[in-house]
Amino acid sequence: MNEKKEKFTMMIIPHSGKSTFAVSVSAKTLKIAGGLLAATLIGVMIFVSNTYLSYNKFKTRTEELSVIAEDYDLLQKQLEFFVEKTSTLEKKMSELEKLDTDLRNLLEGDPALEMSIKKEDKQLNTSRAILTSRSGLDRQQAISQLQMLELKIPDQEQSLEELKDAVIQRNDRLSHTPSGYPVLGNITSKFGYRKSPFGSRQEFHDGLDIGASYGAVIVATADGMVTFTGYRTGYGRTVTISHGYGFETSYCHNSSILVKTGQQVKKGQAIAKVGSSGRSTGPHLHYMVRLNGQLQDPANFLQ
Repeated sequence: MNEKKEKFTMMIIPHSGKSTFAVSVSAKTLKIAGGLLAATLIGVMIFVSNTYLSYNKFKTRTEELSVIAEDYDLLQKQLEFFVEKTSTLEKKMSELEKLDTDLRNLLEGDPALEMSIKKEDKQLNTSRAILTSRSGLDRQQAISQLQMLELKIPDQEQSLEELKDAVIQRNDRLSHTPSGYPVLGNITSKFGYRKSPFGSRQEFHDGLDIGASYGAVIVATADGMVTFTGYRTGYGRTVTISHGYGFETSYCHNSSILVKTGQQVKKGQAIAKVGSSGRSTGPHLHYMVRLNGQLQDPANFLQ
């Protein structure tokens, strides 16, 4: 059979009983139509496949971007926290620096501590950066601020240690500096030249007389070590204490002595009792203060 002449006829018979009609198509036309249909189907399948793969890639990329966005948001929050903490540390450091300055100003009037409280200017030549809102966060700026704090902290620690030592030294010196009354009573004779109670001539009175009842307790006016206990001509039973820092006190005319030579005593500790031994006109304490071997007016140390 000749393929070119082969035809296929399709008859259409309506149910309404109307006339039928037929369509004749050659085999070649059917083949062409079938090829076109197959090519279309293949094209559609390729398109659908590519679309599906593209969608999956897009979906995967979207998920990856979502994770990256979440990580970025987390990092941003961590940076904000980091910046906030750095700012807080800066404020604390400023407070410590102010406290350091205030303490040094309080101790400045003490000449004995002049060298120990003198502070070299170790401030870093770095301006304070202002850490702003989230949109203005600067990671490098925050790191620079933290590095500046890391450099400041050791200096500040050393400075505060120096202040601590200075305060300990000051407290130690104060505890070894005579102050207050050694016995309760009234001053009956001041330090300096006076008319002698044993005649009409003028004499130098090397201490301060404090009238008190016989047997009243006498206390040390500062921490120190007892360097003498015994009887001295004119002064009677005497206790002498070396306090360090150049200070020495003596307590004379006692009725009894309560400490021994070489004994360490504390401020306010009982050391003797009021009497009238030696060159005395009645029960009282003759109190003397020396600084670096020079007699001082004990009245200046009663407060």
